[in-house]
Amino acid sequence: MELIAGAVNKRWLQNLAVRHTPECTEVIAAVAYAGADNLELFEVCKRHSKPLTYYGRYDESVPVAPAVVKWFLDQRNPNFTCRVVPDVLHAKVIWWLGVGVYIGSANLTNRAWVSNIEAGTFVTEEELAGGPMLEELRTFFEVTDARAEAIDDQFYQHLLSLQRQRVSLDRAELDFKRRVIRHFPEGSGLVSVDKARARDRAFAEFRRRWRESLQVLRDISDKVVRDENRPDWIPKGTPAGAQADQFVHAYYYQFVGGHKGGHLVDAAHAEHRLNPAAALDRALAWWRRAEFDNKQERRSLLDWAPQLKDMLSRARIRALSKEEFCHAMSMVHAVIDYGRKRPNSELGLPSIQQDTDTKIRLHAEQLWDARSPQGKTALEMLEHVVWGQGSVEERIWAAARTDQWRLPWVQFSTLGEIVGWARPDDFPPRNDRTLKGLRALGYSVRSV
Repeated sequence: MELIAGAVNKRWLQNLAVRHTPECTEVIAAVAYAGADNLELFEVCKRHSKPLTYYGRYDESVPVAPAVVKWFLDQRNPNFTCRVVPDVLHAKVIWWLGVGVYIGSANLTNRAWVSNIEAGTFVTEEELAGGPMLEELRTFFEVTDARAEAIDDQFYQHLLSLQRQRVSLDRAELDFKRRVIRHFPEGSGLVSVDKARARDRAFAEFRRRWRESLQVLRDISDKVVRDENRPDWIPKGTPAGAQADQFVHAYYYQFVGGHKGGHLVDAAHAEHRLNPAAALDRALAWWRRAEFDNKQERRSLLDWAPQLKDMLSRARIRALSKEEFCHAMSMVHAVIDYGRKRPNSELGLPSIQQDTDTKIRLHAEQLWDARSPQGKTALEMLEHVVWGQGSVEERIWAAARTDQWRLPWVQFSTLGEIVGWARPDDFPPRNDRTLKGLRALGYSVRSV
């Protein structure tokens, strides 16, 4: 154990980062404030190819500089993750896993690392192993992660706006920006969240998981469309989001899904979680070679995707006939999967009926005839979810959970996929299998 007090005792945080980062397995840091003038912790992790997860604070004072958020976004690398905790994070903890942990007062700024009078303690993991502190550290980061939000390009722009305007903005306008421009709810701290209604807590968790997986898929989309990663059979110009979806689906089915059993997902995640970037590179090389039966992926990308994008467009979606609607639904994997699994008795079929296409068609017809508790049709619901007002995650939540829009047999997996086929450049399609594929690649995402 040693005291880290900078100029006072000539023991510097920078020296800890330089000395211990090469020795550790990964770095996890929860440091409330981070400035553009001190990216050393991040850069040393990058130099030594060590996975890094950083948790910073979010509030109207912009405690994490936009440049820090941009650093992580620019990496487009799953080994470097940044998340922000609204309002309540004030910790300064840096854990070099396998080596030791710093707990003290210093933020990630030059003043804190060089000129301020700061004090902290570095405790080795050997010292931690003798008591309960190691498990308490794990709990601390689990609680922090449960309150954290993923970052994206929209959040970066929001921080730039706050940084420019924070002197003149009054509190009411800031609250509006946080609710509308950004997606953090009012009162997202530990105390207020505990008092929130169960429905609000559930929506906050859904939104967190939705945005988390969305940013991951956008990063993969940027890579999968590159010529060195795109198989020859996929035409240039095919929507990036659709390509990312089919790449992840193919990986899931070929390596951990289908006949191999979904239980292999957790084993693959454990194998790849410390270096998902390397797992992704290997998977992209496999995808590029196309040395597997890709008939389903060809049909999805070359036949179904263009049809769905046209039929679910703003101009066409509300005017679809019953036949067109049923045809569209027969090309949505989550709908297909649900229709296959429904009991024959619910579809008016004899118990020995095994015709999958018939089951899917009857399932789509029943969906067409269904009404929400407040009388909304399937077309009205889909138009609202794909093209309505407000954030897409709010619309999806409402369609799955509220009496105004809720229809039988339609949940988050179906809605996320439909939005993705309608608007693949904005929201890559995703369903439960997509998320399982991402986990198998080492990404820390969970089902929405």
